[in-house]
Parts: sequence; structure tokens; C-alpha cells
Amino acid sequence: MLKTAVYGLLRVTFDLLQEPAWWWGVTALGVGLITAFYGVVFAAVQTDMKRLLAYSSIENIGIVLAGLGLTLVFHAYDMALLAALALAATLYHCLNHALFKTLLFLATGSVMHATSHRSLGKLGGLIRRMPWVAGLALIGTLAIAGLPPLNGFVSEWLLFQAFLLTPGLPIPTSTCSSRWPPRRLP
Repeated sequence: MLKTAVYGLLRVTFDLLQEPAWWWGVTALGVGLITAFYGVVFAAVQTDMKRLLAYSSIENIGIVLAGLGLTLVFHAYDMALLAALALAATLYHCLNHALFKTLLFLATGSVMHATSHRSLGKLGGLIRRMPWVAGLALIGTLAIAGLPPLNGFVSEWLLFQAFLLTPGLPIPTSTCSSRWPPRRLP
């Protein structure tokens, strides 16, 4: 369901609106970074398994929104290759988030079914009783943490590479113009 909102934003921005302004991308980038930070801070202090997964989803959708904002900024400045890199990283992170979050929800459901507890503090020694679930939960956790060589690392690395290329953006000289810089003629 979260990816439906991302799909809607992409369709509205690139299909329905004629030419997105650069500040739309900056706004989406800022909101995405704030959302990602909010999700990380609240996920770090959770002891409830379902809430932990919910806040990590907020963080990952913030990353996706930041990638969308970066795509819009690059698109507004006619940097098609960089916009394509940012969009590919954003869409790849959407796919990866769907994969590792599904794995983590399955592991959480299995643990809750076996123990009837949602609190992480009450779940000691499960690796002996449920070794397969523990192994798969470890893989999902490493992927969502963005550690190599798993899929979460690849999409976040691509997005990080796109962020590293932002110093090459021109600085707008006029704040009253919604289209800065003007489109280059072919």
C-alpha cells in the first residue's frame, strides 16, 4: 500500500504536470529526509515488533521520497542521466523494501504465533526453538539495515551516489522564478 502512494506521486509529477519546478524537488527532498529521520529515531526506541516494523517503513518511505525529490531536482535542471540514476535507485529501493519487509513481517508473524508476545524483551532463546525463522529474520534485518552484499545496500548505495552528485547542480540566482534554470533549447 505504501508503494501505491509513491506510484501516484510519480504519475502525477511526471505525467499530469507539465514541467515540474526545481523547488518541488527540494521540498520533496526535505520532507523525505525529515520523514526518514523521524522513522529512524522512533524505530530505535521500540520494543514492540509491529511498531518497530511500522517505523522502519516510515523511514524507508522517507528515503524513497528523498530519492523522488532528487529525481525532480535533476529533471528540472535537464540532467537526464542523473535523474535516471536517482529514479532507478528510488524504484529499486521500493522493490527492495517490499522484499525485505515481507520477509520481516513473515518472521514476526511466526514469532508472534509461536510465543503470543510482541515485546522484544520477552523473546529470549528463540534461536534454539526456531532456527529457520531466526536465520531468515537475520537476513531481513541485515537487508533493511543496508549492509552489503544484500539488496538494501545496493539501492541505498545507488541513491547515495546520486546524492554525491548534487554539488554539480547550478545555484539558482532568482528565488521568484519557479523555472530556474530555464530549459535549454535543443
